[in-house]
Amino acid sequence: MTVDTVRALVAADLARPADPEIQAVAEQLATRPGVVAVLFYGARRRAAKDRGGPLDFYLLTESDAAYHGPGLAAWANRLLPPNVYAERIEGEDAKIAVITLTSFHHRMRPKSWDTTLWARFSQPATLAWCRDARTRAAVEAAIAAATETALHWASRLTPDPADPATTWQALHRATYAAELRVEGADRVAGLFARHEDRYRRLHALLDRGADPFTMRGAAGTWAGRAVVGKLLNAARLIKGAFTYRGGLTYLGRKIDRHAGRHLPETSWARRHPVLSAPYLLWRTWRHRPPP
Repeated sequence: MTVDTVRALVAADLARPADPEIQAVAEQLATRPGVVAVLFYGARRRAAKDRGGPLDFYLLTESDAAYHGPGLAAWANRLLPPNVYAERIEGEDAKIAVITLTSFHHRMRPKSWDTTLWARFSQPATLAWCRDARTRAAVEAAIAAATETALHWASRLTPDPADPATTWQALHRATYAAELRVEGADRVAGLFARHEDRYRRLHALLDRGADPFTMRGAAGTWAGRAVVGKLLNAARLIKGAFTYRGGLTYLGRKIDRHAGRHLPETSWARRHPVLSAPYLLWRTWRHRPPP
C-alpha cells in the first residue's frame, strides 16, 4: 500500500501545471534531439514566480549520443551524469541538466552512492513535457523510487521520527551536507514549510521498525555516502568546466544568492576554468552559511 500511496502523491506533484512562460521554455527544450521528458524543479518551482534565479530543468533522453552526438560531451555524460548547461531561452535564464532516463532511474535506489538525484527528486517537481504515456509511467516510477529512498533514509537517520518537521529537516540537512551546497538552515526549514502537508503525508509511511543496531549501521553507511557525494560533486564541478557554458558566472551568482555575500569572479578564472575549479570549491565551502 505504501508504494501505491507514494505513486499517487508523485503523480499529483508531476501533474501540477507550470506557468505559461515556463511551459513555453519546456516545450522549446522538448524539440531537442533525443529528449523524451522535461522536468521542471528547484527554487523557481517551489517559490513564487517573481523569485530571482534561473529556471531549473532536467532533460531526460533516450541516449547520450541522441542528444549530444558523438564526442566528449556524450562520453562525459555516460561517465558522470548529468551534463549541465546555462542558457537563455525565451528571455529566461535556465540551468539545464541532461541525463538518460535509464541513468536517472538507476540513481534513485536506496543503495545508490550518488545521493544527489534522489534527494533532489524526492522533492516536488513538474513533468512539463513527456513524449508518451509509457515514458510518463517510467518517469513516475523513477521519482516514486526517489521518494521511497527518502523514506528509507528518513526512518534510519532520525532517532525519533514522531515529529515530521524534525525528521524531514534532518534528512534535508543530511542530503545537503553530502553535496557542496551553500544553503543554510533557513533553506532546510523552508523546504518543509512550503510543502508541509506533503511531508506529513509521507511521514505516515515511515518505517518505524528500525532497531538501534540497524540505525547505527545506517548512520555509518550514510557517512560514507556523504564523503562520496562531496567527491562526486567536486568531479561534476570540474567536468562542468568543459560542458557548462557560463558555469563560473552561474556558480558565483548562486553563492551570492544563498550565502548573502558577493564573491567576485576573476578574469583569470574565466580564462582558466579547469585550473580555477579547486579554488572555487574552496571558496564555496569557506563561505557556506552555518548549519
